[in-house]
Amino acid sequence: MNVKMPTYPYLKPHILATDLDNTIVSEKVSHKELWETLALENTSLIYITGRYKQSAIDLIEREQLPKPDILICDVGASIYIGPTYELDEDWARNIKQNDFEQVKTIAASIGIAQQPIVTPWRLAYFAESKQVQILKKSVQQLNLAVDIVFSSDKDVDVLPADINKGAALTYILNKCQYKGKVVVAGDSENDLSLFKLGYPAIAVGNACDAILKLPESQHIHFATEHAAAGVKEVWTKIYDPVTQKIK
Repeated sequence: MNVKMPTYPYLKPHILATDLDNTIVSEKVSHKELWETLALENTSLIYITGRYKQSAIDLIEREQLPKPDILICDVGASIYIGPTYELDEDWARNIKQNDFEQVKTIAASIGIAQQPIVTPWRLAYFAESKQVQILKKSVQQLNLAVDIVFSSDKDVDVLPADINKGAALTYILNKCQYKGKVVVAGDSENDLSLFKLGYPAIAVGNACDAILKLPESQHIHFATEHAAAGVKEVWTKIYDPVTQKIK
């Protein structure tokens, strides 16, 4: 039986590919002014989050965010397409969990608490920095095909090797044969893979040290404002409303 794959939507001349928590959504900063600045008639939205699907959808609805054209969840391990959030099965088949059981055993042995997140594509933990260093060392010694990344101060994700936010975005752009302008935005360690793609990148003012200590580069723009205000700050600098183009 042939399974019909969901069709990717038309992507507009500009894309904002952005993290959500503490980049767009913040308790201290409103995101509403950002959408007026973005010129959404010419800009497609790709949300790229560490949240699992339902948690991301709940956040989008609760915060009344514009619906994205594409939603990337699980730190890049799952991709959902269009207004009905249909899973990209091709990408999902790329996700290999061969070493997850060994990681679970190691994590349990050093007292790392697994988060109650049900997703087949990643493991999520609450952990201290010292515990993560022990976990990373054990993973390296056993040559396990996983990557370990902090998504916040104590939120740690274990992903199949080379699966991350940047890889998921690159897959989408290639699949859509996209030729327009892409801007990325983020605040945490799990956004580093986006910043390394070479597109104009917005580091919001409240970004973590791993982002703020990136070497100076023409494509990385460091905002002074926090969260959505920082995204708006940089967007107004790089977007020309007269020509309707990214500078």
